[in-house]
Amino acid sequence: MQRRSMTPAEYGAAVAAEVRAEMGRQDRRASDLAAVLAVSTTTARSRMSGAVVFDVVELLLVATWLDVPVERLALMERRIA
Repeated sequence: MQRRSMTPAEYGAAVAAEVRAEMGRQDRRASDLAAVLAVSTTTARSRMSGAVVFDVVELLLVATWLDVPVERLALMERRIA
């Protein structure tokens, strides 16, 4: 059985969930993310909720800040495996 591809909205929400999970593991807050992205806390929360998707540059910044491979946050490890 072939697995259904995610829609862009589903993919954005899944990436946001992965970022939230990693932030939780590292006890990081939305205000910390806001500082990294140079945006307001409200904007950072929009990214974290998946209401607004992370762009590529933001995802690279977040991965570097969290010291995790960007592939993990972008769910590429799951797609490759």
